[in-house]
Amino acid sequence: MSALDVLFTPVRVGRLTFGNRLVMAPMGTCLDQGGYITDDTVAYYRRRAEGGVGAITVEGCLVSADAVGPEPRLCAPQFVPGLRRIVEAVRPYGSVVGVQLMHPGRQVVAGPSVAPSPVPLNSAAPTPHELTGPEIERIVADYAQAARFAAEAGFDYLEVHGAHGYLPSNFLSPRHNLRTDGYGGSLEKRARFSLEVARAIVAAVDLPLVWRLNGTDAEPGGFDLDSAVAVAKMLEAAGVASISVSSGTWLTLHETLAPMAVRRGHMRPLVQAVRRAVSVPVMAVGRLDDPALAAEIVASGDADLVLLGRGLIAEPDWPDLVRAGRLGEVRPCIACNACVDLVGRGERARCSVNPEVGRELTWSVEPAAAPRNVMVVGSGPSGLEAARIARLRGHRVSVWEADDALGGKLSVAGAAPSKREVLRFRDFQARRLAELGVEIRTSARVSAGTVAEERPDVVVVATGAVPLVPPVPGIDGPDVYDAQRLLRGEVEVVPGTRLVVVGGSATGCETAELMRAVGAEVTIVEMRGSIGRGIEAITRRQLVKQLRHDGVRILTKAVVVGIEPGSVRWRPAAEDTVDTAADEIIEADLVALAIGWRATGPQVAAELAADGVDVRILGDAENPADFVRAINAGADTGLAV
Repeated sequence: MSALDVLFTPVRVGRLTFGNRLVMAPMGTCLDQGGYITDDTVAYYRRRAEGGVGAITVEGCLVSADAVGPEPRLCAPQFVPGLRRIVEAVRPYGSVVGVQLMHPGRQVVAGPSVAPSPVPLNSAAPTPHELTGPEIERIVADYAQAARFAAEAGFDYLEVHGAHGYLPSNFLSPRHNLRTDGYGGSLEKRARFSLEVARAIVAAVDLPLVWRLNGTDAEPGGFDLDSAVAVAKMLEAAGVASISVSSGTWLTLHETLAPMAVRRGHMRPLVQAVRRAVSVPVMAVGRLDDPALAAEIVASGDADLVLLGRGLIAEPDWPDLVRAGRLGEVRPCIACNACVDLVGRGERARCSVNPEVGRELTWSVEPAAAPRNVMVVGSGPSGLEAARIARLRGHRVSVWEADDALGGKLSVAGAAPSKREVLRFRDFQARRLAELGVEIRTSARVSAGTVAEERPDVVVVATGAVPLVPPVPGIDGPDVYDAQRLLRGEVEVVPGTRLVVVGGSATGCETAELMRAVGAEVTIVEMRGSIGRGIEAITRRQLVKQLRHDGVRILTKAVVVGIEPGSVRWRPAAEDTVDTAADEIIEADLVALAIGWRATGPQVAAELAADGVDVRILGDAENPADFVRAINAGADTGLAV
């Protein structure tokens, strides 16, 4: 018996039996339209059900008509038919299906902001309206009515989003709930709103109720684990059938949606404590997409079920592949949070490693009408994905990489300590290409002669981009290097080296992080007002915080105006002057350039063009952009050749 088999045993949640211990976590998609479920939404959930997950919790739906957000709605009868379509699409695959009911409270980007107390989320947010007693009663009734609508839609269970700083969670917080009436003060009073909602739903419908509860807000003076244990017991007594334990709020999103630098299973102590305190099943979450870790958490009794969120976005077939022991085929989620970042901006969910996401309705990898000989030049994310899809369609595919290993920018980015997860995807892609029979050529530069000799039908130019080098005096000096060379280990950097990184982009930050880890004294000079452009927001905040903690000096709104042996001259970006006496000096033994990128595709394509050869440019080679667009461009090319 495999140690992973414990994940595929049934479990009771209230009167309902989940076929296995894996639950799709509710995560926003922005695939709805004006609160209504669309064909794209249905296809998205159907695809996850096809992969064998035991239960699917549909993303949070707004329970109050006056709440504003990108989420679907469940506050009126007209929203029921769309949600019923999801239930009908999912159920034939064996998954039970629930829906999350939510009220955003003060955590909104538009519309009314309400809260237990008039405490703004941050200095830039509006002061929320303090809910009155009658308004609280109305919202409790909204939850109960939404539960009835959910039952009408055919859902098997319900979940209340009582975590992450949304309205029930906000009531629980001693930091943000400053009320002096029956809904504030002691823990019992702060829990009153949650308990009234739970009892109203249990009285309204005969469906198992899951409650998503923070184990901690991860905020100073916020809701803590001891309080969470006590509230979990109260919720069980109120009729809740299962507790789903999470953590964090909009102020601590690195807890809720941990970026790749955060260890897997970081919330395990929270769920363990709650599990020991209640008799109902408890659900764990927090980067649990490693099968061995997920199984160990269930086997140890720390949790009864495991939530997969980003892991099922990256790999919908995770359950079936793990059950079959085909672990090498599981596309890894690298916790880059691209999906989260897009949805947070109100854009449709996409994925950095899975180009199918968000277009499940039309996605189809059809066999090619006539197999062609496809030469892919370059092995960054675009090139590898183009090669994979083209090979799946039956083409004869070869990948040509000038370096001695595959990966392109994947390998460079993965050199930084906080970005090592990127290498898991690079290795997955390389392994899958080898298994599919793609011919791999490394240390292989491609010329017009190579193309003439190989006689491909299609040449895919995925050579990426090269660094921009501005006309700064001294920038061609002997101690000035492309930052990528430092990330690759091609330049020796010893402890105490004074390093100036020119440019605070993703590459600049990654270079600073790695060089500080080896003991260099690092300064970042960036002409914009902040560093980390091109990095997902949650990851960026944590990375910048860590860089400052580690002693990296960060100069923003600063322009390098000269590089000399042993020093770098800079001045404030707003100053347009030739008075060098006003320049500031930074002592430097080495200078790393991370200023920007220039696409290589047009030049390479012109060099490789030959009669009868179809040349296509994609990814950074066409337009330097982010990882998501690179992967999707590669997939589109693979589908089109």
